[in-house]
Amino acid sequence: MNTNNPLEIINLKELKITFDDKPIIVGGMAMEYYGIRKHGDDIDFIVSNNDYLKLEAQYRNCRKDMWGDFGIRVNEYEMFRSMWKFDYHYFNTGSIEFDQYKIVSLDMLFRMKVFAIDGDNKHKKDVELLKNYFMQFQNQEWNDYMNKNIDRYLNVENGLIINGDYY
Repeated sequence: MNTNNPLEIINLKELKITFDDKPIIVGGMAMEYYGIRKHGDDIDFIVSNNDYLKLEAQYRNCRKDMWGDFGIRVNEYEMFRSMWKFDYHYFNTGSIEFDQYKIVSLDMLFRMKVFAIDGDNKHKKDVELLKNYFMQFQNQEWNDYMNKNIDRYLNVENGLIINGDYY
């Protein structure tokens, strides 16, 4: 995790909304929180449907529709009630709680990026960054053992070895 806290710039009180459920940070800010890459110009959140309705009532002219996933953009904040038709309750699973908001879990962030992979080249790069991040947690001893045997597998036409027989 970063020693500099990227979350310090977030002040949801400026939205003048009392949230029923803490918004969940997703996207680039979540990537930065996990130390994977810096965030972009906006900060993306998933909000509950009740909170979305409050935001929509107050910020009627700030609505955004991305293929049926409705959101509100106020200043640098983008507050969506769903992404890829998955709602707040789905993304809340395993989230990390802070005072004003939550951060999507790393596993859920990876799922989000996989869903978005066809939408933008940035998401493809993010999936690669996340894969590399996860690979640092491999059992190094086991990884070294497997790497010693790569040539064996590459020399087998179909890449399959059963009981020492090569197929």
